[in-house]
Amino acid sequence: MLSSDRHRLRALETSDVPALCAWENESADWWMGATVLPISREAMTAFASGNHDLYRDRQLRWMLDARRDAAQPWQRVGAVDLYDFDPRQMRAGVAVHIDRACRRQGHARAGLALLDAYVQQHLGLHQVYAEVPATHEVSLALFGRCGFVETGRRLSWIRLPEGAWSDVVTLQRIYPTSPTE
Repeated sequence: MLSSDRHRLRALETSDVPALCAWENESADWWMGATVLPISREAMTAFASGNHDLYRDRQLRWMLDARRDAAQPWQRVGAVDLYDFDPRQMRAGVAVHIDRACRRQGHARAGLALLDAYVQQHLGLHQVYAEVPATHEVSLALFGRCGFVETGRRLSWIRLPEGAWSDVVTLQRIYPTSPTE
């Protein structure tokens, strides 16, 4: 379910802490998120070794691994998140992060496909959504290829590093609730 021949989603492990710290502490990317402070190795270790429960925490992160073929070892290439999980309304936000050295190789699309199968078959979600800066054309194209459609736009929502403002595009993927939809 959480794997294909070339990709898999797996739980966090403490061996992921150095990569997680590097990704989360990349200050050049902070403009897209809610943080402006580094995360300590101790805090990230506690997070990685924690007992995560989607229903309690309302979020879940998987590591995304890849390999060229079945004879190759798995290599960590990124992470896929569910956030703002709402079990009553059966929806969640989706985010994907791919290590800079592994981008433009199809990993994000594969990770989203594995997540898509999980949220439909195990969680029974009605929809997932992503919020992407309008200036981030690569991510907009990725989510479009993965079946998400633009459903809204927040004007001047994110301040870019150079001081200009960017809209944020909301993209949704709504799943059929019955076989005839």
